[in-house]
Amino acid sequence: MDLDWREIADNPPLESAELTADKSTDKPTDKLNDTSHIANLANISASPSTIAGIDKRHYGLNQSSHQYCAQRAAEILERDLKDLRLIACNLDGGCSLAAIHNGQIIDTATGFTPLEGLMIDYSSGSIDPDVLNQLMRQEENTDDSSDVDKESKNDTSELLADSRSVASEIETDNSRAKQALDIYIHRLRSCLGSMLMSLGGMDALVFTAELGDNSEIVRELVCQSLEFLGLKLDLEQNQNNPVDSDIATTESKVRVLVIQTQAD
Repeated sequence: MDLDWREIADNPPLESAELTADKSTDKPTDKLNDTSHIANLANISASPSTIAGIDKRHYGLNQSSHQYCAQRAAEILERDLKDLRLIACNLDGGCSLAAIHNGQIIDTATGFTPLEGLMIDYSSGSIDPDVLNQLMRQEENTDDSSDVDKESKNDTSELLADSRSVASEIETDNSRAKQALDIYIHRLRSCLGSMLMSLGGMDALVFTAELGDNSEIVRELVCQSLEFLGLKLDLEQNQNNPVDSDIATTESKVRVLVIQTQAD
């Protein structure tokens, strides 16, 4: 945006006395070279009230859905939401994950653009931006107007639009369906792992939205990668179209919930 960082740093308004002094000198104030306000940046890390204010802000996809599922999870488990560490998986055309601690979203898989995070309908998920530059060089394409978001679309994503079609295609040995599922699960596991580190553990894993509600194969493959936590999925319950229920076995150390979100 062609802005100097000092123009947007936290700069408190001048007192009236200072304004009067500036006018009396008839000299323009050089804001870019005036570093007197830079010390205010240090206050961000020093002020607990400032930190608390920042922590309450969240910019992510499906926030209302994650908040609803967190509250519903606490009701199903009959526990106080503030005592739970949850990872909510909102899996549909615009997938997102949320790490929820003490009722607050502390981490999300949603990035600034669809290039960050999970594989979704219109993006392959996290990708090195320079990949497109390399492809353009190989094709001797000097056009700099490529839309990274559009060009990053993975042609396997269409196969994930309907979870039931994915399962049926895999059964018929469709290699593209298998590839789509492998990529999808790999990205999902990677993001889940990073959120586990943020939470320091997990009390329950929540599946919601179209794929989360309807795809038993996605739930099963994700849960397989979390068995080291003591998570044990009840395979029979997983295949019985669960709604707002716990599908982990009784001896599982981590609960697995399928919740039909009511949030817009």
